[in-house]
Amino acid sequence: MAEGARGRGLLAGHMARALRAIRRHLAAVDLVIEVADARAPALTRNPHLARAAGDKARVLVLARADLAAEGATRRWLAHFARQGVRALAVDAVGGAGVERLRALMQERGQAGPCRAMVVGVPNVGKSSLINRLAGRARAHTGALPGVTRGPQWFRVGEALLLDLPGVLPPFIRSRETLARLAALGVVGTDACPAAEAALVLIEELRRLAPRELELTYGLRSELGPPEAVLEEIGRRRGCLVAGGRVDLERAGEALLKDFRLGKLGRVTLEEPPAAGDAGPGDEGG
Repeated sequence: MAEGARGRGLLAGHMARALRAIRRHLAAVDLVIEVADARAPALTRNPHLARAAGDKARVLVLARADLAAEGATRRWLAHFARQGVRALAVDAVGGAGVERLRALMQERGQAGPCRAMVVGVPNVGKSSLINRLAGRARAHTGALPGVTRGPQWFRVGEALLLDLPGVLPPFIRSRETLARLAALGVVGTDACPAAEAALVLIEELRRLAPRELELTYGLRSELGPPEAVLEEIGRRRGCLVAGGRVDLERAGEALLKDFRLGKLGRVTLEEPPAAGDAGPGDEGG
């Protein structure tokens, strides 16, 4: 079997198992909390989750809102509101938006303690959100996708949260899509090398935050193509090998790390469809 076909088969199998787990636990919860990355709210959602949740009440949490452009987040929230999707922007580290989510959970649990299921693609901030809600580090967190290995229940005040393993997107539309997911940390370097993801990210940063890119690495604004930018970043970060050559993979890793930590400013990698345009379908919960 070709390597690409084998990889797609593994992803499909992983997704199918995760969706079965969601359906299996659905009857035990009052609310489904779907978590996506505010820097790419459509790209980091799995469209199959809405169908798996059925008519169960849902809320979409745009996590890591502190790393996303504020104006873009407002446009995304307005877009989801037009679709009838209840969505909240949350910064699980700083706490912004967390109390609104707590209030929503209390509202859903009026007949008793709320039981909520937390779902989403890998490494979009699910565990950090659970930890913030719980007030201490209860869920495992990590820099690599897929840290959550199995269903885990956590107590949050009187409420209970069910953390399920991450669900990878069902398909990758292009290498560029894969590179964006790698830049966000949703997929690892085994799926997309850091240097390849960094080149796509450089193109995005030159369009969205050119000044921050230049200032962070001391670059010249007239610097050439993305490959030249990545090489210069590698030189300035000391990512060198024998002969003074730049290790582009290490340079890519350094850039991706800086981006994920917000060192290049607040950047959103995708915009919602304009009002009136057809966008990714969803149904409110």
